[in-house]
Amino acid sequence: MNALNTIRKKLNTEQVEDETQQVAPPEFKTSIVKVKPQPRKHKVISYGYRVLVDEEVPEMYTFMYLPDPEQAEDLHRGYVPAGFSAGVPVDDQMVYFHTREGSTGPEYQVVYTRPDPDGGDVPAFSMVLEWTDDVDAIWIQALQRLEDSMELSEDALNFLDADPLWLFGIADPATQRALEKTAVVPMLRCMGQRPCIEEWFAYLNADEKGDADYRWVVESFAEVELPQPWTSFKGVGSVVCYLNNESNETTWKHPFYDYFAQLLNHCRRSTHEEHIKLRINRVLWAYEAESQTDLQSQMPLVAPKMVKTLGEILGCDLVEEPFMVRTLKTFLKAFSQMYHEGELDTQEVKWCLEIVENERAKMAVAKQMPYETDPTEQLDTGAGQVYCIECGTVATCYCPECGDCLCEQCFGRLHARGNRASHQPNHFIPCAICKVNPAKLQCTYTRGKYCTDCYQKKHAKTLPKFLELKPLKIDYKQPHARATEDSSREVEISAAKLAEEADPEIKETFSKPAPLETTLGEKWHAFYDLRGVKYYYNFETQESMRRPQDELICPPAPLDAAAKAKRREVVGQLAMSKDPRLIPDWHEGVEGPPKDDDDD
Repeated sequence: MNALNTIRKKLNTEQVEDETQQVAPPEFKTSIVKVKPQPRKHKVISYGYRVLVDEEVPEMYTFMYLPDPEQAEDLHRGYVPAGFSAGVPVDDQMVYFHTREGSTGPEYQVVYTRPDPDGGDVPAFSMVLEWTDDVDAIWIQALQRLEDSMELSEDALNFLDADPLWLFGIADPATQRALEKTAVVPMLRCMGQRPCIEEWFAYLNADEKGDADYRWVVESFAEVELPQPWTSFKGVGSVVCYLNNESNETTWKHPFYDYFAQLLNHCRRSTHEEHIKLRINRVLWAYEAESQTDLQSQMPLVAPKMVKTLGEILGCDLVEEPFMVRTLKTFLKAFSQMYHEGELDTQEVKWCLEIVENERAKMAVAKQMPYETDPTEQLDTGAGQVYCIECGTVATCYCPECGDCLCEQCFGRLHARGNRASHQPNHFIPCAICKVNPAKLQCTYTRGKYCTDCYQKKHAKTLPKFLELKPLKIDYKQPHARATEDSSREVEISAAKLAEEADPEIKETFSKPAPLETTLGEKWHAFYDLRGVKYYYNFETQESMRRPQDELICPPAPLDAAAKAKRREVVGQLAMSKDPRLIPDWHEGVEGPPKDDDDD
């Protein structure tokens, strides 16, 4: 109670602030690395980087060391890098030392592994100490475990009994100079045979997730060839060095580093349309450069590689959106023309993006629309009545040139003028029994014409069963043979036919479009090579072929196959008939039918 009253008195007299002691921040004592008089054997794997806070290295990352052991009073300040890796060889094995950036300062790890002498996957001995911020404690623990396990000899243990910062090369003037250099000159690390894409991102100070839209800049930087007389090699600390063979100058900076760094910064400041415009410009420039330097691998502009690249730029997945290939082909031609005439317009890029979205919307609507059957298919399927494609009433004729079923009024209205005025329709023949449906079969016995239902249900029952008669199909789609007024056109057509018959290569040329019955589907797209030869490419499987393969051809409809088989059977029966022939026999050197012996 007396203590509580004392506190109240102090609050009333406002003496709390004077008597309250502020907690002082913890003080970090800069350690001094001890030097041991023995040769250095460390091998730096990675120099790492300096940790900066407000552009200064924190005190917990600093230490003092002697660059020259003979001058004991010449202490220099050193810095513990994060991401540093080095190893020391002892007894034909390696002891590794790693650093990383921790929450309160640098953290350290020691690793030692002896592989299985028989070549197994499981090592004979493994020591991986956990990360800690006390470098002395972790190194004492590592030496104790190595001594207890009798993994190393007494000489090896005596050699390792030194300050780890000095033993593994952190307190080395060469390491400290390399760290100072990394603060000014960019450094490309290479932990494998070649730098990976993550290391190229770090080289350009780019974030792999934040700068994902500009990944093409980093990939282009990684794929660019060094100009003459520069060559590259992997130096100390897994750092890529560039050597000028003429001046013998060695540097960590790529000859094209400034160009790609400025290109990356320009892309970050640009709008979405300007970024796409920049990429298209670079793609067209690279295409022309490759075409001029490498003539053997030259390819047309509208090729699968260019279409796929443009699709990636515009955000089109050609595997999921194969309907965009035709649109991208048009874009390539338009962009190429604008590139040669001057500079691409940003407004054109905006319109292209709108067209892409419109194509997607159209495809989404088309997938939701119900499938509408073609009225002309009823001529082949054997259905009953046929209706006009314009007004929906009963059709009376079929136009082979237009491919539509029409009534008399609609045919006259649509074919009143222009080129359609020369079209000649095929009028439907009414069934001889029902007088309503168009006749589609002709009896080979009575020569009567009937619809499919009337022939099968009524007329076929009246025919002699021992003859096994088959009807003929009436083909309304066959166009009329009209005489043309242009005699020169007839000569050209006949000459082309003769050429096809004489040369089978012309008839079966690869560049001719495939017929409808050999449709490959929406995932196969047609392209042309430099010779003008047509081939097909699949963006999903990345396969290409010259002519459709049998297993990829869509099989014909079962109804069409049955109709062809029935027609082949009828023709065969007519050929085997013993009735008098209407076609005269042909004899070589004799014009007209041969004379009978009775005429003499």
